[in-house]
Amino acid sequence: MKKLITLLFVGAAFLSCTDDDIKTEQNLAAGDKVVGFPSDVYPVPYFEDEGVILRKFPLDLIGTANGQYSATDIEVEYEIDYANSTATEGVEFNFVDTSGKIVIPAGSTFGEYPLEVNTGNLNPDYKTVLVLKLKSSSPGSTIGAQYDTLKITFVGCLSLLDGNYSVAITSAGLTAVRTNEVVTLTDINTFRTRYVGRYTLGTFSPAGYTFIDICDEISLPKNQTLGGFSNKVYGTSFYGDGIDGIVTSETTFEVVHNIEFATGDQKQSYLYTRL
Repeated sequence: MKKLITLLFVGAAFLSCTDDDIKTEQNLAAGDKVVGFPSDVYPVPYFEDEGVILRKFPLDLIGTANGQYSATDIEVEYEIDYANSTATEGVEFNFVDTSGKIVIPAGSTFGEYPLEVNTGNLNPDYKTVLVLKLKSSSPGSTIGAQYDTLKITFVGCLSLLDGNYSVAITSAGLTAVRTNEVVTLTDINTFRTRYVGRYTLGTFSPAGYTFIDICDEISLPKNQTLGGFSNKVYGTSFYGDGIDGIVTSETTFEVVHNIEFATGDQKQSYLYTRL
């Protein structure tokens, strides 16, 4: 029996979610093995010239159907989406492998796509991207539709959004103001908030949600959940393709994302003002 998760939303009705909302390509008990990129945006941040550095980007075996890893190599074909790429070969990066294939070795949970990064050539004012699109995979495997694109994002602009804030959070037509919000740096250009939605402190562990700031454009990583529950916290590209928030000034930024509930997903809007 599926476990029913019920959460009390501050100032609103009880909301619930079950594991039945998991997408079909994530079903590990039936069907083909599912492959794909675990994250659609992979930031590559460098802020000084460290020379040419080899970076490898994972392609994962996301679902194993019968619970077993593949006994043979899984070959996944990809193409470069030049129409949506803004980074240039020989400037931000150099290709290492031009075979058009990424291999997940037999018995392994992932394969890797290698790329040389020219760290001294990243723009300090704006991001550039190299976009990969998965096309096909070996028989017995399939590409998860939501995992078929990778945007390798070259970042030369360092984000400094960590600090103390007041935040106005709006959802379900109601607004709560928290004057003790703390945005914490967890990795380069990656941050964790104290609050998520209009919930009070102590409701979830871990608290808050994670976001990435790339040259004043904010995005939420995939596969976030609401604390220890299965409710997904996900971006909706409210501010443009892959953009879930924007930095509006030296002291303010905005974020919009959804929280998944069985009764209907809810939009969460945040306005952060530095104290």
